[in-house]
Amino acid sequence: MDASASDPAMGRIDEENIYYELYQKSVELGTWDAEKLVEKVGFEEDREVWETLDDDEKEQWARLLAYFIDGEHAVAQDARRIMKTVSSPYFDRSIEKEMFASALAIEEAKHTQFFDLYISNVMTDKFPQYELDTRRGGIQIPRTEACGAGEMFERQGTLQAQAADGGDPVDIARAATNYHIGVEGVLARGGYFAKNRMMQEAPLKLLNKGFQFISTDEGRHITFGLEVLQELIEKEKEGLPAYQGVQNAIWEQAVEDVGYITDTGYFITADLGDPLDVDFDDLVNRGARLAGDMLFDTLELENATARDYMQAAAGAMEDAQGNDYGGVIEQYEHIYDAKRQAVGD
Repeated sequence: MDASASDPAMGRIDEENIYYELYQKSVELGTWDAEKLVEKVGFEEDREVWETLDDDEKEQWARLLAYFIDGEHAVAQDARRIMKTVSSPYFDRSIEKEMFASALAIEEAKHTQFFDLYISNVMTDKFPQYELDTRRGGIQIPRTEACGAGEMFERQGTLQAQAADGGDPVDIARAATNYHIGVEGVLARGGYFAKNRMMQEAPLKLLNKGFQFISTDEGRHITFGLEVLQELIEKEKEGLPAYQGVQNAIWEQAVEDVGYITDTGYFITADLGDPLDVDFDDLVNRGARLAGDMLFDTLELENATARDYMQAAAGAMEDAQGNDYGGVIEQYEHIYDAKRQAVGD
């Protein structure tokens, strides 16, 4: 066979480009179908396990799933802004970057779809007020509103809008840090850690399988975000005036986000008595290692230290212990119910 036929040449697309490689992995690995997964595995085993759980164990799962549901919904909404941001004149123009951003948008929508299917068919007793979409007059799920994740997702929307609508490199760096490092790199991956611990006590087969697919997709998204940030940092180090302040913006946003993340970790573990044995301290340490790998080992930020990051986390831990999460959940349940009735009327 002709070599050119087995390995066809590209024209405008650079097949050696890291963004093209990530795009191609999405094409090859990201094509899983949420509906077909549900049909293949089924809800039955998960429902049976769910019904054996104590109420506090169900509540721990509900708190974890709530922020994943709203988080995936938020990133799916913001994916269109990422597609716009990567075409910014502050980046080296790259069709490959835009190709991957389009794949990211589809994958985030699919994650939202999976979690929607799951809680609507397995965890209905814990999500009786779920159906009112934030774009149809609703708010985030009350459990999400009660913890730091809710604030983080709202901040994400603001940062992504600023980056997409004429934002400069500092705006783009803040948005990418919040989304790819904070939300995907620490909050979500910390959630996978918690999920794995909880699965040992409550093995939910379908949920676990969905998480496996989702975490694989998110790994590509994190790599994409780190590549984008490295491009901005390189231009700052070259001395280009428009890029000055990028590293400071990354660090400041990471420190801001660790407060939201730590609060969420406390919300899903120690505040409940941690019935499924995640261990709050282990969860915080896991998040710190993840953040360190990205901020210090990969991005090699200047003027940033692990000690300062952990001090910010420690402050958030102390603040979390005084929060009345249950009271906030109850408050937002009333708000949610009033909104649902207003839409129904």
